[in-house]
Amino acid sequence: MIYELPVVHSCGNLHKFLHFFSPKLAHSHSPVSHDWRVQKLKSLIDVDPAKVQWNLDQVCRELRLCVSARQARRLFNECMGMGIKEYRMKRRLDAAARELGTTDMAVKVIAGKAGYRHASTFTKHFLKQFHLRPIDFRRFWNGRDTAA
Repeated sequence: MIYELPVVHSCGNLHKFLHFFSPKLAHSHSPVSHDWRVQKLKSLIDVDPAKVQWNLDQVCRELRLCVSARQARRLFNECMGMGIKEYRMKRRLDAAARELGTTDMAVKVIAGKAGYRHASTFTKHFLKQFHLRPIDFRRFWNGRDTAA
């Protein structure tokens, strides 16, 4: 048996790459995916996922959703196929991945902007979502991948 080097295929642009690892963000699983309450919560998270650190009961009142935090979690999960916290974390990591691919900012700074107190926690979550460490992700997207 002869060893052959693995072939890396381009996924296109950064958005397509992120979608490959986060397909749930684009597709919902339920016919109630257009529930206005879920859309309001989703929009709030999408605006700035790093700053959304809140008490869900209070948010439901402020957005006038007319549901409890428990019911909001159930609706969100049913519509999006994932929980609010998971969605928020994925959005934070997607934003961080965009910054890694487009800036030369230090990983520690990007981790802080994404809402992580420690770069090691950020790295652990980034690795879990993208199967690459943040620094390797940056090298790959900037064409400095020397692994081949």
